[in-house]
Amino acid sequence: MIQAHIPDRVLDNARDRQRTVEPELTEAEAKRIARGLREGIDHLPEKEYREQLHQRLREFASAQDMDLPSPDTRSTFWSYRLEDHPQINMEPGEELHSMHMAAAYTEAQNSIVQDTLRYLEGTPGGEALGRLHLWDTEMQDALDLDEKAGLSLAYEAWGTLSEKYAAKTENEALFFMGELNPGTVAYQTESRQLRQDGKLDIIQFMYPAPTQKYADLAPETQELLASQAVRAQVHTFWYDESDAKYTPLTKAGHLDLKELAALPTPEAQRAAVLEVCARVATMDGPARAADVEKLIEEIKVLRPDHEVTLPSVEDQQWAAGLRSPEPGSPAGPPPVAVSTHGQYLPGVTVNAKTGPAPLEALTLPTTGAATVQAHSFLPGVTPQAKSVVAPSRTDTPTAPPKAPPAPEQSNDTGMGV
Repeated sequence: MIQAHIPDRVLDNARDRQRTVEPELTEAEAKRIARGLREGIDHLPEKEYREQLHQRLREFASAQDMDLPSPDTRSTFWSYRLEDHPQINMEPGEELHSMHMAAAYTEAQNSIVQDTLRYLEGTPGGEALGRLHLWDTEMQDALDLDEKAGLSLAYEAWGTLSEKYAAKTENEALFFMGELNPGTVAYQTESRQLRQDGKLDIIQFMYPAPTQKYADLAPETQELLASQAVRAQVHTFWYDESDAKYTPLTKAGHLDLKELAALPTPEAQRAAVLEVCARVATMDGPARAADVEKLIEEIKVLRPDHEVTLPSVEDQQWAAGLRSPEPGSPAGPPPVAVSTHGQYLPGVTVNAKTGPAPLEALTLPTTGAATVQAHSFLPGVTPQAKSVVAPSRTDTPTAPPKAPPAPEQSNDTGMGV
């Protein structure tokens, strides 16, 4: 069960890459590399030294050339391991890291047409950062960092490079994973960068969606969750707000499958999924403002009495801080305001006693025109005016939870993406 056809020779190449043991980084080599990174800052107090070291690595990663080798070059992204796919000729219990799958697939494609595909670690910038061996314990020791601080440094440096890699991606973005996980660079950085640049539609998942998770949902909802657009925005993993990798985007993009299954109709389930997409689109910023409007328009058709909850002002400000506009570019619109009635689109006038006034720029469809005007860029249920169900006591709003009760296990390799 894999989204794209991958020949056995690509699998064999990936196996060879995974089995290849890189020469161990010697203590002398680690100290040599560390001297360059520590030069001029190693005398500083520990806190200031670490801050300067992080800044130095961010600047190094940001300075790398991540331009496409040709205008038509596509980009691969990876996360997790490839495992338990019955249509792939894998040995029982075998695990293949998707990093090696992406590299092997890239090599195979480029052997047919040069520069048709690229992967992060194989770019000049990826190779340059790789030569610093930031994941290696010898390098962490040479930099006077404990394991936690060393991994944080590596994660941030590779995250900075990944962000630039995604920003330079213009054609297909092939994601070697079945779904996004909030503890990875693929979720927190790469897919976010693509979406906020208006490139949601170029994200293509190479592995099938984890449909076994969706067994308790309506067939229409299962189809919706398996779509490329939804998979590129939401996640269904348990999370801990005290985790170092937690961000407001983790909360915004979370879809609780148990709460979703409890909703009584396919329309209500669809509306709940679209509400998570609307939260993510809000965090993505000005490039997706039209998506937010369209999503909320359809939600109002599907659940007329439901109040859509978008991220808080603070969370939107956090997201805005991640976007780096070009010098001289106009500032984006301010974050959406919050009221006691929930959160609405820019331009909605909210009265604390009476609720939101109608938004002139976003005229909701009348009952008779709902089918024609409802937003339909996501697959699944086609809203019908006659099938709209008013919320009952079991049709509860799906505000973003703090932390779902049952943890979902991640297959993240722990390598930062």
